[in-house]
Amino acid sequence: MLNSDAAIHRVPAGLQEYAGDKQFATTLARGMELLRCFSPEQPVLGNKDLVQKLGLPAATVSRLTYTLMCMGYLTQTEHYGKYQLGSAVISLGYPLLSQFTLRRQARPLMLELAEATGGSISIGIRDRLTMVYIEAVRSFNKRIYPLEVGTSHSMAGTAIGRAYLMSCRPPEREALLNQIQVKSPQDWQRYGSKLMENLQQYPRYGCCVSVGEVFADVQAVAVPLGRINRGELAAINCSFQGRELDETWLRQHIAPQLQAVVRQLT
Repeated sequence: MLNSDAAIHRVPAGLQEYAGDKQFATTLARGMELLRCFSPEQPVLGNKDLVQKLGLPAATVSRLTYTLMCMGYLTQTEHYGKYQLGSAVISLGYPLLSQFTLRRQARPLMLELAEATGGSISIGIRDRLTMVYIEAVRSFNKRIYPLEVGTSHSMAGTAIGRAYLMSCRPPEREALLNQIQVKSPQDWQRYGSKLMENLQQYPRYGCCVSVGEVFADVQAVAVPLGRINRGELAAINCSFQGRELDETWLRQHIAPQLQAVVRQLT
């Protein structure tokens, strides 16, 4: 069992590189990491669930959930002792989304491409070692997997994540690849080989693909979008669910249409 000093200074899992950094606000980091525990798959969590996810003492988690609830970032559910994200989280995120004015310019082009191809079009930026969508459109509503603004997916396993890596300068790309190996070893083991193959083949094809890797019936192709608002690097993809997997078709037929959209946006 941890002694009291160790419990006070424990850094959330995944942020161990900040351990010992006197400028790092551990309590704030814990609260932010707690909010990140909630997901579309697990929208409701209790203190016991959060203790297991964060690896923090129960008393610490209890104080964090109480504080976040008081501030509107969490709200209690009808189930005693269970929480879900509060409306303040939306208020916190909207000012950021509003800065991405490219979304308004891109949406009509994305809708046109979605209707022409029958696919789903998304723009993503990096969130640590994942890609988070800041805009997304689809040509139909019958989709099992999440595709909405704010949803995030593996950088290593997705076409959009690989295209993002190709938009980075070589030193930054190398640093991110190293982080994936160290911080997301399961992702590296599962996707590393195809990831590196994509990066090596990018000069030849000008795009990246992911074919049945994350979900067996989903395939996607993506291209870098370059720097958008706020200087953020971004990528854009076109994904398909439930049709025959065809890597050649993605590269030869869909990628040029994505590249045409990028030329209109940059």
